[in-house]
Amino acid sequence: MLTNAIWDLDGTLYDTYPSILSALHETLTKHGVTVDPTALLVTTKKTSVHAVIEDYARQLGWDAKAIFAEYHDVEVKRVLSCQPYPEARATLEAVVAASGRNFLMTHRDDSAWTLLQNSGLRDLFTGGVTSTAKLARKPKPDAVLYIVDRWQLDPAVTAMIGDRSLDIVAGQAAGVQGIYFDVDGLADAPMADHHVDHLHEIPALFGR
Repeated sequence: MLTNAIWDLDGTLYDTYPSILSALHETLTKHGVTVDPTALLVTTKKTSVHAVIEDYARQLGWDAKAIFAEYHDVEVKRVLSCQPYPEARATLEAVVAASGRNFLMTHRDDSAWTLLQNSGLRDLFTGGVTSTAKLARKPKPDAVLYIVDRWQLDPAVTAMIGDRSLDIVAGQAAGVQGIYFDVDGLADAPMADHHVDHLHEIPALFGR
């Protein structure tokens, strides 16, 4: 059974993608790009917001950093009002009740901790990593490896949990298991050790 849960934030614990996509759509539209919202969701989930902006920047000669800064200014205000998925609290509590520990691994900055605090979930986490640590982004395993080393976790009983294939790739490259939360039905991580469609399926994987 698993003991340690390393959680992605956006789209895994929190339903932030509507806010993320609306901010990205608004930013792209402002600069003359027409995008289909459904296609944008799939592309963003399979890659990242950074990758989407960088791709358009290469094609259209944008300053990618400036465009991302515009996006971030809109996005962070919307995301901070987002709520966790209804099953998130019970799932996190179940991991702790099974003598396990929760850790955060997100590309978001330290506003992630504010989001958790606002929802009353912060105390359910032992620690974690945000973009403030300046570690390589997923799918590279650097941030997961940092958590494993910093808190002396046993990789054999540790899992990276996320809603995108890059979460699973990062976790497995760090030697931990991967739990793919297929919240959007994209079935994009066939390599995952475990597949779940709902958060309430996860506690069964944890325990003494």
